[in-house]
Amino acid sequence: MTLKGACEAKAGSTPPAGCISSLTREQFEKLTNALQSADKGPVAPDVKRRFATQYAKLLTFADAARELGLQNDPKVQEIYRFAMNQILAETLNSHYTEEFAHPTDQQIQEYYDQNIKKYKEVTLQRIILPANPGAADKDKPKPTEAERTAYAETIRAQWVAGGDPVKLQKDVMEHNGVTTAAPEINVGARRPGTLPEAHSGVFELKATEISPVYSDQAASYIYKVLSVRQVPLSEVKSTISQTLQQQMFKDKIQQVQNAVTVTLNDAYFGPDVPPPAPRNMMRPGGPMRGPGGPPMPPGAGPGPGAGAPPPPPASGGTPPADNSAPSPK
Repeated sequence: MTLKGACEAKAGSTPPAGCISSLTREQFEKLTNALQSADKGPVAPDVKRRFATQYAKLLTFADAARELGLQNDPKVQEIYRFAMNQILAETLNSHYTEEFAHPTDQQIQEYYDQNIKKYKEVTLQRIILPANPGAADKDKPKPTEAERTAYAETIRAQWVAGGDPVKLQKDVMEHNGVTTAAPEINVGARRPGTLPEAHSGVFELKATEISPVYSDQAASYIYKVLSVRQVPLSEVKSTISQTLQQQMFKDKIQQVQNAVTVTLNDAYFGPDVPPPAPRNMMRPGGPMRGPGGPPMPPGAGPGPGAGAPPPPPASGGTPPADNSAPSPK
């Protein structure tokens, strides 16, 4: 990349006319790799080109600011420090993300062993007993809790005695005056956490056993366990790895955060009152403007990576427009 008319100005002087500055492929890729790691995927040539155009604009405006000595403005220095702290915070975030990206086989095995009950899978059938009368019985009074319980226990007893669950489900619907199609009795394979918490006792049953009646305001439920299996580690290894990545990262970030206690001066900041709605973090210096342009959108001001244009998206992203000054992020 060649910039005609661009040279670094010496103190107290303007660059001579006809200066030429250049950026080699190595320098350009060093920049883009720092802004966006290679694991994000290849960058499309047109996106890379537009990014280079925006970067050239950024250098042009930055050089113009240096000629005015704006880099020494105390306000700019404060923004530098603020932006650097944001960059360091995000870098720490990325550092720990990479550090915990690959849990060891031993860590995965230990998590599996410690949470063995999570990986018990049962194949279920279920009968649902609606609490409210259907359209056919809309004029009938709603059954009392005792009546609901007694009827549900009757259906359960018939199922335990060998009754056909499909027929029992239809009988339930007719009993309640529900004219819509009966729900499917086959629930399929389920693991802990996939049923309402109040129904978790189902996972303690053995094959062929029928659960007690579970009730809420909407309906009563009865389950039958058709089969039980322990899901092997090989089937859940990837899921456990992701869980460990998230947990180790969360624990580490919490450890860093808990190492410092923050106390704000209420006399200055006022009491801690939750905001009525989420707000964007305050950007130093107010809305940023490109030379002669409109305010930049929220998030375009100094932040992580300040002093450089936004990294090119991995693929197919919309690059920054060419008709304004670059908006550093």
